[in-house]
Amino acid sequence: MKARWKREFPLLLCLLVVGLPTTVLADESGYYEEAYRNQFHFSPEANWMNDPNGMVYYEGEYHLFYQYHPYGTTWGPMHWGHAVSEDLVNWEHLPIALSPDELGDIFSGSAVIDWDNTAGFGEEAMVAIFTHAGPEGQVQSLAYSLDKGRTWEKYEGNPVMPDPPVADWRDPKVFWHEDSSQWVMSLAAKDKIMFYTSPDLKEWEFASEFGQDGGIQSNSLDQVSYAMSEHTGGSFTYEGDVTLNEKNGREGSGGLVFRSDKEGDNGYIASVDAKNDRVTLSKILDGEPEELASESMALKTTSTYHVKAVVDGNTIEIFIDDQLVIEEKDESFEYGFYGLSSSDSTAAFRNVEFENTSNFLTNLSSWKAVTGTWEDSLEGKTGASTEDAFTLSDQIAENFLYEADIKVSGDEGEGGAGSLVFRADQEAKNGYFANVDALHDVVKLMKIEDGNITVLAEKSMSVDTDQTYQLKVDAFDENIKVYVDDKLIHDLNDGTFKNGHLGLNVWNSNTQFQNVNKGENIRTSEKEIVNHDFETGDLTGWQSVKGNAFTDDHVSDATSYWGGPFDPQGTYHLWGFSDLHDGDNATGELRSSYFELGGSGEINFLLGGGNDSSNRYVSLVRASDDEELIRQANAKFEDDETYKRYVWDASDYVGEVLYIKAVDQASGGWGHINIDDFNVYHEGPMPEEVDQVAEEPEKDAIKQSGVIEDWTPVSGDWINSTHGSNGGIWECPTLVELPIDGDPNNTKWVLQVSINDGGPAGGSGMQYFVGDFDGKSFINENPSDEVLWSDYGADYYAGVDWSGVEGDNGEKYWLGWMSNWQYANDTPTSSWRSSMTLPRTMELSQTEEGTRLKQTPVSLNSIRDNSQKTSYTNEVISGDSSLLSEFSGDTYEMVAEFDVSQTNASEFGFKVRKGEGEEYTTVGYDLAAEQLFVDRTNSDDFDYGSNVVDLHQGSLSVSDGKMKMHVFVDRSAVEVFGANGETVITDQIFPDPLSKGLEIYSEGGEVSLTSLEIYPLKSIWKDKNRFKTNLTGWKPVSGKWAETMEGKQGQSSGDAFALSNDEGGDFRYEAAIKVMDSDSHPDDPDQDLTDNLVGAGALVFRSDSTAENGYAINVDVKNNAVKLIKFVDGKGSDLVAYNEDGDLNLKANQDYHLEVVTKGEEIKAYLDNKLVIDTKDATFEEGYYGLNVWDSTVTFNKVKMKPNKGEG
Repeated sequence: MKARWKREFPLLLCLLVVGLPTTVLADESGYYEEAYRNQFHFSPEANWMNDPNGMVYYEGEYHLFYQYHPYGTTWGPMHWGHAVSEDLVNWEHLPIALSPDELGDIFSGSAVIDWDNTAGFGEEAMVAIFTHAGPEGQVQSLAYSLDKGRTWEKYEGNPVMPDPPVADWRDPKVFWHEDSSQWVMSLAAKDKIMFYTSPDLKEWEFASEFGQDGGIQSNSLDQVSYAMSEHTGGSFTYEGDVTLNEKNGREGSGGLVFRSDKEGDNGYIASVDAKNDRVTLSKILDGEPEELASESMALKTTSTYHVKAVVDGNTIEIFIDDQLVIEEKDESFEYGFYGLSSSDSTAAFRNVEFENTSNFLTNLSSWKAVTGTWEDSLEGKTGASTEDAFTLSDQIAENFLYEADIKVSGDEGEGGAGSLVFRADQEAKNGYFANVDALHDVVKLMKIEDGNITVLAEKSMSVDTDQTYQLKVDAFDENIKVYVDDKLIHDLNDGTFKNGHLGLNVWNSNTQFQNVNKGENIRTSEKEIVNHDFETGDLTGWQSVKGNAFTDDHVSDATSYWGGPFDPQGTYHLWGFSDLHDGDNATGELRSSYFELGGSGEINFLLGGGNDSSNRYVSLVRASDDEELIRQANAKFEDDETYKRYVWDASDYVGEVLYIKAVDQASGGWGHINIDDFNVYHEGPMPEEVDQVAEEPEKDAIKQSGVIEDWTPVSGDWINSTHGSNGGIWECPTLVELPIDGDPNNTKWVLQVSINDGGPAGGSGMQYFVGDFDGKSFINENPSDEVLWSDYGADYYAGVDWSGVEGDNGEKYWLGWMSNWQYANDTPTSSWRSSMTLPRTMELSQTEEGTRLKQTPVSLNSIRDNSQKTSYTNEVISGDSSLLSEFSGDTYEMVAEFDVSQTNASEFGFKVRKGEGEEYTTVGYDLAAEQLFVDRTNSDDFDYGSNVVDLHQGSLSVSDGKMKMHVFVDRSAVEVFGANGETVITDQIFPDPLSKGLEIYSEGGEVSLTSLEIYPLKSIWKDKNRFKTNLTGWKPVSGKWAETMEGKQGQSSGDAFALSNDEGGDFRYEAAIKVMDSDSHPDDPDQDLTDNLVGAGALVFRSDSTAENGYAINVDVKNNAVKLIKFVDGKGSDLVAYNEDGDLNLKANQDYHLEVVTKGEEIKAYLDNKLVIDTKDATFEEGYYGLNVWDSTVTFNKVKMKPNKGEG
């Protein structure tokens, strides 16, 4: 494989602009002059843009492809836009490179030059590797170009990587690995990066993956979340590493839960709380925490703390990093499950382990010995007495199921009895107890009244010592049943005691009790679920147990959603997505009414929405003990909302009382489920094919110690923890080898990964990992909980490098998308949306903290206006200095150096884009915190959302008493490079266009400004407008209008108008008109996967200034006609329609020459010089010239008018 290009020249030269052909038509003014339009950052001429794609250098050109929606200013069907540059400063727009097809939209990817023709596409073919997102999910495909990227051919064997292992499997970044002589691909897969290798770009083999580190992380904000294990303990040591991640401005707590019930509603929690800087021990009572003790401690987000609970009896000790912080006594809970909790935080938990010293398994609490000796051990609770001895819990029960495993110790023929006590008073003087008696080989049911025991029933049965028996009591009203090993022994009625405590009893023995549990004794005659199909229009009959994922508002009569039909049963169904309740971010649990399963045991229902067996599912639950017998995720999910029918076989549970549970603990995309039409009673045979069969859940062997790896979310969204940060989804990876401190012989590999969301400023962000790569596997050299951010601003995402080129020392060139998914669709731009960042070099630097990324912006010397340069040296700055009061600008580069060796200032910096009032953006340095920052608190009136903080800051140490800042300010952008690029912050801002002031300041004292140079920067977009017209003063009346390489683009759903300042009555008025479309199936509109409107473009004439009255002649592709339309008071009516008797065959993406000729009341229209309309109408005699689009995106060019001085 040929070596990559080496750049042997600095980035100083401007791109030579090719001269436009001479024309009599005037260039339209205002190109790239819209409000907030950046002047030296790349942005599309019009429409939506996001991730940079396919970045490759070839024959002197840097190719920038990008995610592009050519039919709107918000995210939509993705294409690859295309531009090239010779110097990474000036850019030339090229036509769309890749458009959607039958395999789907064109998501992100990369491009390489196949120097050795390994794929067989041709010598030095430019090959694009990208994600197709369509009917088959996200799959990987190829396209190639043999003409420097100007035209593209998709590979007929696409997709080359079908069968996605996860739904989010995308953004392939490919490079040639010299050492192993193969292509290497890094591919994002939700919470990990998967690596593949190939000899030819067509056949790919899985090599390894990087990401998950074996821990677990909470992923819900603004709520308390719990995840529980299956392991339990009474007295123990329980410990783990807790990382307090800050996400989207939230600082919260993470903690260890112990002695808890299964749902985390009752138990203890030891937490570290970064928001309040304290360590807390609390007990949870019915879901509400009650603080037992707390200690103040300085706690930082992104830091990891080793939390340990040492519990012995009623003594609880909490250690942080092996330091005893809390010691408390409490006897509320004596045993329970281990769990995790977070509050308002995406805390991560790693290396969580326990070691029990006792483990009495019970769901009852607050045991107190009444008589005798009682001890807990790893084997359970043991009672010893030569007479009757009792211990009681604090649970009072009326109707219940009560069971235990009982083992009476002793030699054969010896021993006594062990009993279950129920409906007892606090002294065990009154109540019932049922026993197994090894001395007399009997099973008894007894009643104790005022301390006197009466045998109600007795049955002989061989009871051996040192053998375990399961004893169970079923009590409902006056009826009492006793079972041994599930065999009914006694069944009688006695109503002496209605309710009371549950407990244990031993007599004349040493007896061990384990698995002592109370269950609900629920009885019903209902055979069906109340409101099984939601046809009441609400949740009547159902209970929302927690959260807001299932409410009356979720019960919907909608028949379709944005992608197609729901296919529900009946009128109403439960759609798990509601804008009234946090959309996909809502979580919760819903339960049906109880029913006694009858008939054949078949259960069937409709399920839609997302597929996730851990966080989104429907289950069949036994009412007595809340055990799940079936858990069903939407395994038939096809990236849509459509319902699928599921069938269960629960025949083994006919006669039992059950209920249906729906759970949604997921957030983010498809973070909901839809349910409808639960049918739980069927006669006849069971269907031959069922989706699942109900069965008893598997019980793992009891562990008394070890690492806990399996967690069950019970509230909130929980995900696998990863190396670095995992607050959302991983995207757009790139793996590069970089030099350290400029030494090409000393390198390390860097894996860059975008994360959405959970970036350092909130929302989107980019992190990186430093380590080794051997051609198959990447190994992170840092601890998995260490997060390294590529950029600390809110607006650096999806950054990738140019393949095929590197600097003199092996540094790479890259850039990112300058936006954030939290608000990207809403930024206040007009006909375009978003820019790219400045290109940067990236290399590594060895620091005290480790090997870190270093970035340097490409030189903008070629567009500096040196004649307007401002410079200062050796100035003393104090307070709000007036040094720069005369400066005004909105596009400039600023290089500053401060001497802080003798300063007493606490903070210093600049206020850029400063307005008359309190509008400005602060770029500064906090000396005490050693933080470089950008503060958008006063930047503008734009709402960046609650998930993005105002203050964006990154660590940066002072070197040799100097602090350097390299700042770039554009119309809606600020990029700051601290020191020599060790810390970088990129942010969008949207100030008033008149806010052009600049101020330098210090706080807390004086600071020395060693040097300051400010260079106004020229626009890179001058003289590039390609819209040709001899009409002047164009202004949009409605819709979105922009100048593009195709001409003036209009875009609207419905009618939209743009008018010139010129008026006329009799004229010849003409234009080239093209109705745009990306059609994946041009010959079959029913299969078109690209959702864009295809309508008409028109010439407007004799219009008033509002475009509500006048004429228009259009090219109507949708209706295959040329029409003359008259608008009166904003309402249009067809005067004439021409379609060549149905044979006109107008097509999208084709230029049509449309001309209208008027003389008095005569109106003629010509299509490609053919007369198609000849009519008369005298409603309007003169007016403005303009353009119109209807239900479409249309381009107009060569728009010219000349008066008609004689032709009729």
